[in-house]
Amino acid sequence: MKDSTKKIAGFLLMAFALIFAPQEIIASSEGNDAAVIIKDDLVGGWEYTVEGAPAGYEKGFMMIVKQGDVYKTQIQLSGGAVNGENVVVKGNKITFTVNVEGETVSVALEAKGSKLSGTSTSPSNGTMKITGVKSISPQ
Repeated sequence: MKDSTKKIAGFLLMAFALIFAPQEIIASSEGNDAAVIIKDDLVGGWEYTVEGAPAGYEKGFMMIVKQGDVYKTQIQLSGGAVNGENVVVKGNKITFTVNVEGETVSVALEAKGSKLSGTSTSPSNGTMKITGVKSISPQ
C-alpha cells in the first residue's frame, strides 16, 4: 500500500507539472516557423536508493519538475515530503539541499536517460552513493 501511495502521489504531482509547466521550449528563427524541442532528462519521478543510509532513508521517491526556468524537487520519505532548496541545474546535472531531521543534506545528481546517479552528503553520515531509475516520465 505504501508503494502505491507514493506512485499515486508522484503521478498527481507529475500531472500537475505537465498541465502548468510544459516541458517543451519552442523557438522560432528569423521568419522561419521551425520549432525546436529540447528534451529534459531530469524532469520526472525517480525511485532511488542510497547506499549505507540509515534505516528508513535507504529508498525513496523524488519528483523533479520545471516551472518556466525554475526547477523544483521534492523527496517523499516515510515521515512525509521535504522540498529541495537552493536548486541549481546545469545541463543534465542537479544540485540541491534538503533538511532531514534538522540536518542539511547536500545532493548532487546526474541524469542519463532513465538512470540517475550521484551523492548525498551530510555532517552525520558523510557522503553516500545514490542511484535511481525514472518511474514517471512527462513524455
